[in-house]
Amino acid sequence: MNGADDNIRDEAVHWHLASLRDDMDWDGFTAWLEADARHREAFDEVVLADELAARQGPALAEEFAAELVEQPVRSRWPVWMGGAVAASLIALLVVPQITQSDPVTYTANETSRTVALADGSSIVVAPGSTLTVAGRKQDQLALEGGAFFEIRHDPARSMVIKAGGLEISDIGTSFDVQVVGQSTRVEVAEGRVQVRGEALAGPIELDAGKQVSFDPQSKTATVATVSDENVGEWRKGRLTYESTPLALVAADLARYAGLRLDITPAIANRRFSGTLSVGNGDTAVRDLAQLMGLVLVHDSDTYRLEPAG
Repeated sequence: MNGADDNIRDEAVHWHLASLRDDMDWDGFTAWLEADARHREAFDEVVLADELAARQGPALAEEFAAELVEQPVRSRWPVWMGGAVAASLIALLVVPQITQSDPVTYTANETSRTVALADGSSIVVAPGSTLTVAGRKQDQLALEGGAFFEIRHDPARSMVIKAGGLEISDIGTSFDVQVVGQSTRVEVAEGRVQVRGEALAGPIELDAGKQVSFDPQSKTATVATVSDENVGEWRKGRLTYESTPLALVAADLARYAGLRLDITPAIANRRFSGTLSVGNGDTAVRDLAQLMGLVLVHDSDTYRLEPAG
């Protein structure tokens, strides 16, 4: 660490200790914070180190006893004097917190949920889905279910999203991911993503207007075109399909229309093309049955599609 950074950290220590006294110069403190972006970062580190040290108890104080002196302030623990000691404490307490930040899990139940990342990116988590965010830059994500991603471009970050058997790398774009059972679909509205998987022969580059459907059982990945307007359209209450197996359509209706729909094995792989409105689940499943020429059976709270005749 250079001398300038040491000075900034010393100043941060000074202001933190001053904030614990009744005669705190708040105007001077505000001016100091606004003078340099590094001031805020250093001050936050010092405050975090103080809070973490308080949790450590006497053991931490003994470890640094040779370099600590008591101060006449209402601090919870003996404070450090000088940049070297400050750096030691912050390295001990703060760095592990930054590099090993605990994952945060967001769950959407009956309705969607929007998750805002620190860099301004946003993710709409679909009903019945779970998103886990980890990494010091919030760049390690895991998805169960569906979500629409709007990620800001950051050359210093490489975001990876694990979904089903795939890993999706983003460089700043808008895209939709759906995990249904073991199958995974990725649709790109803007920008570009890279899709990888152990079962894939190599990475797949998807530009705007492209989608990939991955079936791990057959170990096949099918790339096709998709309208930008149709990417993540579940947020607008509709679903559009192009030669999609009925089993996947049924799973989507369960998630977005809130109904149970069973598909008999005989028609599970039949392909459906068309648009369904999921604002009313009963209407959506009836439209699907009519368009596919299938028999719809309603038993209690469950619908079932069967072949005609």
